[in-house]
Amino acid sequence: MPSGLRAKLQAIAPGNAAKAAMQERGGLVVRTSRREAPEGLLSLPARGLERLGAGEGFSVEKCLFLDTETTGLSGGAGTLAFLVGAAWVEGDELVTEQYILGDHSDEPEMLVRLGELLKRFDTAVTFNGRTFDMPLLETRYTLCRLRDHWRALDQLDLLYPARRVWKLRLQSCRLSNLEARVLGVRRENDLPGSEAPERFFRYLQTGDFSLLEEVIDHNLQDVVTLAVLLIKLARLFDAPLSAQDSRDRYSLGRALEKRGDAQAAEVYALSRDVPEGSYRLYILYRRAGEWERARAVLEAMVRKNQMGYIPHIELAKLYEHHDKNCRRALFYTKIALAMCEGPERAAILHRLGRLERKLSEGGNKP
Repeated sequence: MPSGLRAKLQAIAPGNAAKAAMQERGGLVVRTSRREAPEGLLSLPARGLERLGAGEGFSVEKCLFLDTETTGLSGGAGTLAFLVGAAWVEGDELVTEQYILGDHSDEPEMLVRLGELLKRFDTAVTFNGRTFDMPLLETRYTLCRLRDHWRALDQLDLLYPARRVWKLRLQSCRLSNLEARVLGVRRENDLPGSEAPERFFRYLQTGDFSLLEEVIDHNLQDVVTLAVLLIKLARLFDAPLSAQDSRDRYSLGRALEKRGDAQAAEVYALSRDVPEGSYRLYILYRRAGEWERARAVLEAMVRKNQMGYIPHIELAKLYEHHDKNCRRALFYTKIALAMCEGPERAAILHRLGRLERKLSEGGNKP
């Protein structure tokens, strides 16, 4: 078909006016703002940063806070980032820059602009960016044949340390929940992130840019919150005893223990009203061969009726294998058996039989 005839047919096709308006409306929108950097952002504790997972040589002046709003939450080649928000430290200010697509055709320009920004920084600070935002952006650079403009940064994804600290107490570690219950941030009339894709599609249909204003505000708050959350996490990991809730202290202790950090025992010692905190403290003392301290922790658990039969059976093990006191071990084994109703009874019964045989053979320590 001749190209002129094709153009005429397209011109009278239904919906053509809307498409033409969309093309005329195109153009990348860039929003830039400055604000005073959140208190503490310029003096993050090095030990806290290292403990929460920041790479060696991390510098807040060389990190880019990054968040995207996309056309879907499943990722994949068909998912588009129609809004990218970024923030960085400049002097004593936090600069934010947001790139909003006026139309799909503006994506290459956005990626080139973002690529220039990526070249200036070493680390991307995100919230779930390791598995979503950054792979999605990298895919878009590939699909748009702009790989030369993509720069893979070191990643500090705050979702993971946030879960380690607050999941036990809060259950949900969504960014909005952390804002409300940890950071003391209250959003007014905030648009849920899940509604952002629908707003973008409606904007493309109608050309009404005001539909995106709440999405832009939501994204801006997300980016600024990343900086505030980084401060909170760095301070907590630097001084875990400062955590006000014992469940958070216990969670910090677990994170430190997994790192092999000696401060874990100190943190657990101040988390004894959390049963698991007492138990982990006992484990650390046992590993270190501090038997009297280990015994004292277990006896305290028994008095507080923490974790059911478990401290009783652990006391039985301690008396049998370390103290060679089979009679005392048998005493705690019988209590454990009376308290246990699960499949663990088989192992306890086996222990009971062994202790009774040892006692019958004169194996009890006087």
